[in-house]
Amino acid sequence: MSPLNSGIPLKTEHSTRDRLYWNFFNIIPFLIGSIAIARDSLKWVAVYIGIALFFFLVIEFRFTCTHCLYYIRSKGCVKCMMLSGVPKIFKARPGPHSPFEKVMTVLGALPMFFFPVYWLVRDPLLLGGYVVSWALFFLTARRYECVRCINFECPMNRVPVEVRREFKTN
Repeated sequence: MSPLNSGIPLKTEHSTRDRLYWNFFNIIPFLIGSIAIARDSLKWVAVYIGIALFFFLVIEFRFTCTHCLYYIRSKGCVKCMMLSGVPKIFKARPGPHSPFEKVMTVLGALPMFFFPVYWLVRDPLLLGGYVVSWALFFLTARRYECVRCINFECPMNRVPVEVRREFKTN
């Protein structure tokens, strides 16, 4: 039995279902944080939305999506699975992520994760939902997407080594 037939089909195409799934689990914690902030001030919700947009449209796109081999090889451009309609802004950079890129992605994500905590602490139910929703997002992303992605250079990629070798030789 070949490694490609071992029950782990690699994703060479992202379906509409994949995009909806990814975005749905990504937006739930953002909505919970926005609800907690909105109870106090709509001005701070606008700031939080700005932080999230900056993270997804600049930080994530520049330091993560530009390495996605799926789009670079098959489509000839850089796009992001989460934001498929965003036009090409940054040039493709296939290959491994540099330590600087990894650090920038983490530092760029921290404000998005921690900004609503002040408001969430006031409501333990929302705080619990926030923590659980982020945990579900990361667990399902790694389990559902990262074991099938052909971007073998991605630090989140979990495709077994023998499947990678088989895929590269075909």
